Amino acid sequence: MGSWNVDDRERLSAILGESLAPFADKIPHSMARELVHGDHGFLAPYQLSAALLSRMTPAMRDWQTPDVLRAIYPDTPLSRTRMQPIAGALAAIGCRAFPAFCHFPYVPVAHMAEGRDEAPLIIAVHGSSRNAKDLRDGFAAFAERLGCFVLAPLFPMDLDMAVPDEEYKQLVGDRLRYDRIVWAMVDELSAVVRTRFSTILLFGFSGGAQFAQRLLYVDPGRLAAVALGAPTYVTLPSTAWDWWSGLRDFESVFGKAVDWDALRRVPVQLQCGTEDRLECDIYSAREMAMDASAFAAYGRTRIERIAVLQRHYEEAGIPSRIAMIPGAVHAWSPHVETAKPFFETILTASV
Repeated sequence: MGSWNVDDRERLSAILGESLAPFADKIPHSMARELVHGDHGFLAPYQLSAALLSRMTPAMRDWQTPDVLRAIYPDTPLSRTRMQPIAGALAAIGCRAFPAFCHFPYVPVAHMAEGRDEAPLIIAVHGSSRNAKDLRDGFAAFAERLGCFVLAPLFPMDLDMAVPDEEYKQLVGDRLRYDRIVWAMVDELSAVVRTRFSTILLFGFSGGAQFAQRLLYVDPGRLAAVALGAPTYVTLPSTAWDWWSGLRDFESVFGKAVDWDALRRVPVQLQCGTEDRLECDIYSAREMAMDASAFAAYGRTRIERIAVLQRHYEEAGIPSRIAMIPGAVHAWSPHVETAKPFFETILTASV
């Protein structure tokens, strides 16, 4: 194996761990080198499983990693790629129904190796920084461990829009319904990987949390749980104000009434960092169609606004709990970590 040496063999054994050590001699040379040297272009250590390694044959010892994976996985459009993984953390995939948009998926390796046809899905929605890939990567190891797919949509700024950077957060734009874009991505990924997404978990950070809490009103029946990481603006379950401050004109905007029964079945985690104390005054009372007293009661900081939202949720019978993150400012990573145990509780309860 070229430069392969005793130290490399020891590192591979350490990567495999006790449970997978019996498979050490079955791993193709190229894959072993990639694992030892930390090149995660095709496979990362956390993606290793008995399901994958047990399907490797002696004939594969001198094959390149992509060829090994193509031989193991079902024939899908992903298997035609040459420089991208066939499972795991994939490059951005374009949405056929809405070609201006794409998403970063995570395809669990063990799921594909075992040929399962059903799995959970985490939809992870970025904020104004549009770091969709970071969110996907943040959930990757968690998703592999629990057999989840991840779909992180990218909503690029469109300078032809009235509000280029905010439109997706409000779901309804000048020309587009952003809820429809996400569901098209979900359907397309499901078809490509030949997997039904049996449980859908929704996470959003900042502007993505604005998107997520509004998608919850529109399609609660499709969601098993929602984690909202520090939304800057919230939509209250109230008919005192129009969309997006409230729900008074919801039916005329979305063509259907709010499904309150379904909404009351979806647990919601409301997150915020204890140091996320910046006053957020992007919209005025006039722009939100609120009078002075309602605007004052809405809160100035994200901490205040999730408390207001939780109070309104409680009054409406929507199950929610606030999770304050000690020492956290307005940063995405602590919110992803906070969502993981919440999501794991939902997934293990549904097994």
